[in-house]
Amino acid sequence: MPELAQAFREIRLALSEQLEHADEGLWSTPIPVRPQWTVRDTIAMLAGFARALVEGAWLEDYSDAWSDPDVRRRMQNAFYGLILVRRDRTGPELLIEWETSGVRLERMMDGDEQFPEGIHPFAGLTYLWAVVQNAHNIWNALQIESKVRDSQATGMVLESAVYWLDMRLQATGAPALRIRSADKEWVVGDGIPKATVRAPAFELFRALSGRRSMEQIRAFDWDGDPGPYLRVFSPFEAPREAFVE
Repeated sequence: MPELAQAFREIRLALSEQLEHADEGLWSTPIPVRPQWTVRDTIAMLAGFARALVEGAWLEDYSDAWSDPDVRRRMQNAFYGLILVRRDRTGPELLIEWETSGVRLERMMDGDEQFPEGIHPFAGLTYLWAVVQNAHNIWNALQIESKVRDSQATGMVLESAVYWLDMRLQATGAPALRIRSADKEWVVGDGIPKATVRAPAFELFRALSGRRSMEQIRAFDWDGDPGPYLRVFSPFEAPREAFVE
C-alpha cells in the first residue's frame, strides 16, 4: 500500500523535524490524558513498536482490547516494556532509532520488502494509527498546532476507526449508525441506522480513539439519540474532562 507508506512518512517527518532540536524540558513534558508518559516515552514507544514490527517481534492481535481487560492489560504492558528498555536513551537517540526502523517499515508498507512471517496483516495500518494518535498527543502536550491534522494519514486512520466501531456495534447489539464527515459517509452496525452523527474527520478520529469526552461526543451534530452509542463510541476510556486541541 504505497499510500500507507506515504502517509506514515509525512507524519513521521513532521513530528521528527519539530523534535529534532527540542530541549530537555520539552522531552520531559507529560502527555495529556496519559500523564504517566512523557514526550520521550511516547517516541520511545513508537520507535520500539516500529522495530518490533520490522524484526517480527510483534505477533499478538490486540483488537479485542476494548472488551477484554486481559487483552488490554497485555497491550499496555507491551507498550510499557518498549518504553522501559529505552529509559536511558536521549530524545535524539530515540529519533535516530525511529528513523532507522521507520524507513524500513515504509519499505514494507510500500511492498518493496515483505513483513516478517507471523505479523498481523493489518500491522501497517495499526502502526499508522499509533503514530497519528500519539503524534497529536505530543503536539497537544507541547501546544503546537499540527500542520498535518487534515493529512492523508488522518483520513486513513479514520477509515479504520469507523471499521472498528462497526465491530463494536455488532458485538454489543447496538443499533446501526450513519456517520458523515465532509463528503464521506459510512453506515456501521446491523440494520437501518437509528441515528446520524456529523463531525470533521479529525474530531471523529480523536473521538473514536478515546481523545474526546462523552460530552464532547454528545455535542457533535446528531440526528437521533446519541445515548445508545456513547458507551462503545471509543474502544478506549474517554477522558472525563473535555480534551481540547
